[in-house]
Amino acid sequence: MPGTIDLHLHTFFSDGTDSPERVVTLAHEVGHAAIAITDHDNIDALPVAQPVADRLGLELIPGIEMSASADNTEVHILGFLFDVTNAPLLAHLKEQQARRVQRVHEMCEKLSQVGIRIRAQDVLDLAGQGTVGRPHVARILQKHGYVTTLAEAFQKFIGPDNPGFVPGSPIAPGKIIGLLRGAGGIPVLAHAVYLKNDALIERFAREGLVGLEVFHPGHMPDKVRHYEQLADRLGLLKTGGSDSHGNAKEGAPIGAVKPPYALLEALRSWQAAQHA
Repeated sequence: MPGTIDLHLHTFFSDGTDSPERVVTLAHEVGHAAIAITDHDNIDALPVAQPVADRLGLELIPGIEMSASADNTEVHILGFLFDVTNAPLLAHLKEQQARRVQRVHEMCEKLSQVGIRIRAQDVLDLAGQGTVGRPHVARILQKHGYVTTLAEAFQKFIGPDNPGFVPGSPIAPGKIIGLLRGAGGIPVLAHAVYLKNDALIERFAREGLVGLEVFHPGHMPDKVRHYEQLADRLGLLKTGGSDSHGNAKEGAPIGAVKPPYALLEALRSWQAAQHA
């Protein structure tokens, strides 16, 4: 099947600003043949997006972006083509939702100690039914005039080494990899450039990582070549996407990154081989 794909997209079910329906529509308009919505620790967008994808003839595969940490470094693992009814995976996501809510309360408390007074409930209300995260805190900081841009919020208040920073998920990447593979899915390391540590990627590969996100708006051409070579050396599949968050600070517009459909075919082939 010809065409392009985007296997890294966010909606307002996590820290994106667009609805699942709009994400699907925009992907169709730029000519993608297939996409994965990869909200953070959340798969609620999938049943909302599926009817629109079916109507437009766009292939929508199960996707997610899951949080972990290794060596005091935040790690994001993308998951694809997993069983969305898998009980251990769903139990983990429920635990992560509760952990994220607690994190917001801790961040707001830390910010109050330096005179930045925002209400945790306002952050949670902004997130609505979706996964709450630091971008929601940033938007509330901007709304109350503490910063003028979302990037400033991360630079001054909620990024690492800032007064309102609280570490993310303490879960080891190996556990996330195991959960996804246990659900029949394909774990892929997201935006490797942000990790800045190829040795960790090699460790994750030994722990069962299957793929590496090679094509990403944060990867300049030299980095794309580097991660293509690293993936080949480690025997990892390649994926890519725009990491679009709508009008939020991360990623790029849908259509900015257009990996070939052949990458999705490779994921399916790997998955089929596991069940042969």
